[in-house]
Amino acid sequence: MKRKAMAMAAAMIMAMALTACGGSGDGSSASSDEPAAGGDGYTFTSGSTVIAMNEDASAVVEELGEADDYFESESCAFEGLDKVYSYPGFQLNTYPVDDKDYVLSVVFMDDTVSTDEGISIGSTKDEVTEAYGDPSSESATELVYEKGDTELKIGLDGDSVTTLEIAAVTE
Repeated sequence: MKRKAMAMAAAMIMAMALTACGGSGDGSSASSDEPAAGGDGYTFTSGSTVIAMNEDASAVVEELGEADDYFESESCAFEGLDKVYSYPGFQLNTYPVDDKDYVLSVVFMDDTVSTDEGISIGSTKDEVTEAYGDPSSESATELVYEKGDTELKIGLDGDSVTTLEIAAVTE
């Protein structure tokens, strides 16, 4: 239970930082060109909904149904509103480009959801490296995997996964 509370607190801090101008991206994607959707990057599946980073968020939100909670704030990295949709076990974060919202990240809130490769909060570092191989970068507290225009960020406390986020690379 303590692990779940720590993971939820960490994810909430990440979501707040995102919406408080600390999000990924420097606004360079805010052009008239739409971001390239998913393709070969990491995805997250909720029920029958596959969520790819940089894809049209309106279609995803419609498929997922009504969110348990919703928050929006003026974006500092893009022109428009950053939006956070909370669903059981995860948060969906979006960013605006040309009056359209795109999927920025999926933040795992507890161990009831897992990556498409079966990794969840509470998994071990060995399970992560078995599923994904060697990370693109590593520290004592974080593993980062890069694939296409996405990053999988895995927070560690010792040998245990405490945070998970799949994020679009928008720069």
